[in-house]
Amino acid sequence: MLELVHSHIAKRCISPHELKPELPLIVSDIILKLMAKNAEDRYQSAYGLKADLEQCLHQLTSNGQIGCFPLGRQDISDRFQIPQKLYGRDRQIKILLTAFDRVSSGFIEMMLVTGYSGVGKSALVQEVHKPMTAKRGNFISGKFDQYQRNIPYYALSQAFNDLCNQLLTESEAVLNQWQEKILAAIGKNGQVLIDVIPNLERVIGSQPPVVKVEPSEARNRFNLVFQNFIKAICQPEHPLVLFIDDLQWADGASLSLLRTIMTDVNIQYLLIIGAYRDNEVDFTHPLMTTLEEIKKEQRVLSFLHLDNLLPQDVNALIAEALACPSTSTQPLTDLVSLMI
Repeated sequence: MLELVHSHIAKRCISPHELKPELPLIVSDIILKLMAKNAEDRYQSAYGLKADLEQCLHQLTSNGQIGCFPLGRQDISDRFQIPQKLYGRDRQIKILLTAFDRVSSGFIEMMLVTGYSGVGKSALVQEVHKPMTAKRGNFISGKFDQYQRNIPYYALSQAFNDLCNQLLTESEAVLNQWQEKILAAIGKNGQVLIDVIPNLERVIGSQPPVVKVEPSEARNRFNLVFQNFIKAICQPEHPLVLFIDDLQWADGASLSLLRTIMTDVNIQYLLIIGAYRDNEVDFTHPLMTTLEEIKKEQRVLSFLHLDNLLPQDVNALIAEALACPSTSTQPLTDLVSLMI
């Protein structure tokens, strides 16, 4: 099942013309356009598809063969849709993918994406989901909430519950292998993790209760067990990408755990991507204190700041959304730029 999901998200299908050479190339291109990964690259209306098929029929009846021509010239959507792709972020996408390549070689790294609310931090990280998945990486994400700050490990719980759901889509043989790896790493302390990651019980089964200890000891025990858990799931063939959004609202226990993970020299094949609003934190904020402590341990810690889109990028977005030349949308872009 996971292979099917991976192929659907990231793997480009073979051209029908390659499978059946007698099929006209333009017909093959029409099929590929219908199956495009990005929604905006597909036909936006049945009318546009009908017009291209009629053109094929006209050429076939007139000339006995079908030549190539630009597709979608009469394809106009009857709904207003904002394109789903990113604009003006090619450099930032390349930086994130390069970081993933580094951790795939056996490193651990943290990349912090900063910027104002609404600037596109989350959208940027989600854009690299597909290429990272295509390289067999496990991509999981969690988001802290301003009104759930009293719940320890809130975002981490979301992320690793997501990971467990991914593991459950594997075959029984592969799932058993993961179960053995995880149990060998955490020993008899599985319940400590299940209390925070409930879906883990579906992967490793019910676990015996653990001895109750003082809060500080309980946190230290959890951090140690979690470290061992991370080592078990960060594999050379499946690097782990952990995206945590809205770090400015992270609780103290989560920040402590992130520091513990990042300073463990035995953890490899892990990329932690954190996003936060840098205008809402100062040097006294717990997040900044945690990052400074990680820096002191000489761990790889990088920052990627996002500014507003440049006018030409805004114009490209508007032009594609309205399906018209960029020269026609420039006045509207100038108006939008004044309002940003």
